[in-house]
Amino acid sequence: MSSIARKKRRPNGSNSRNKDLQHQKLIKTVDSFLKSIASVDLRLTKKCSICADKDSSVGNLRPLMKALEISCHGIPWLLGTVALLLTLHKAAHIEVLINLLIGLLGDLIVVAFLKFLFQRPRPAHNKMDMFATLSVDNYSFPSGHATRAAMVAFLLTERLVVNSSFPGLILLWSVFVAASRLMLGRHHVSDVLFGYLIGYIQYKVLSSYWLSEQTCMYLVEPIFRNIHH
Repeated sequence: MSSIARKKRRPNGSNSRNKDLQHQKLIKTVDSFLKSIASVDLRLTKKCSICADKDSSVGNLRPLMKALEISCHGIPWLLGTVALLLTLHKAAHIEVLINLLIGLLGDLIVVAFLKFLFQRPRPAHNKMDMFATLSVDNYSFPSGHATRAAMVAFLLTERLVVNSSFPGLILLWSVFVAASRLMLGRHHVSDVLFGYLIGYIQYKVLSSYWLSEQTCMYLVEPIFRNIHH
């Protein structure tokens, strides 16, 4: 009986070793693949950083890229949204502004959490001369400008279509903002690509849980009452 039992156990031991070898091989394959992706990411990032310095190949475009940077900064968008909420009183405008404010605040929270979670350093050639930064902005993944540009662009093209050219212009602006992050050397390519994707997901979530005009007016009614009191 003991010899039979030993014979039965041998295949199990062999199968276990084979599974371990297959598992180790899979880990090595995945690790090699991720390293290849990271290497490509770094090379593309370096090639795209054509405005990282004023002496770069097209360093004369750096002021324009920095203007795009400011155009999608969180502080101007938050302050501008609040200012419009205090000055505009049409229900349709209030509806869009309240939801936009929720989206902007949510974007800040999501990006700050991911930056703190991954703590990926910014590209080595980045110059820390960014407009109004916080400690979490020392990290690179994801690009907050890319998330915000995507979310705002898709939101506004859906809710505020003034004429036929408006959607194309604002989406083009969002792409230029994302590209400026690479040209200035602020982010890696993967930071911007994933950032833009995250921004689109945020837009879809915001659209799914969109607050109605009635709800938004209910929320701001106490504020308007105190202003006009």
